[in-house]
Amino acid sequence: MDKKILLVDDDYDVREYMRVILETKNYKTLQAENIRDAEGIIKNENIDLIILDVMMEKDSDGFTFAQKIKSDDKYKSIPIIMVTSVNEKTGFKFDKDSDGAFLPVDAFIEKPVNAEKILTEIDKLIN
Repeated sequence: MDKKILLVDDDYDVREYMRVILETKNYKTLQAENIRDAEGIIKNENIDLIILDVMMEKDSDGFTFAQKIKSDDKYKSIPIIMVTSVNEKTGFKFDKDSDGAFLPVDAFIEKPVNAEKILTEIDKLIN
């Protein structure tokens, strides 16, 4: 069975770029352009991993969604990779070691996303 990855990003081009990368490794992708759509998909599909943007309709959407997922016993085991340009746009630097308590995600990747880097992270988290 192919692993299902949920791409949550308000930018269609980013979702499509990620879809192409993931499908080269036979991952099945589902896409959501906002948190509401992502919540609906998670309730109806068995998701193996979430790739999550930070800034969508609100600058904090990704943070809020990650905290909601990781605080729900039904979904907290789903790994989350946060892809972000927060560092570039705000000067903030996030990483798993220093921000793990505040941001319950399994990996951070800066945009623009390097295909090899994200595939390596996915492989570590779900294979």
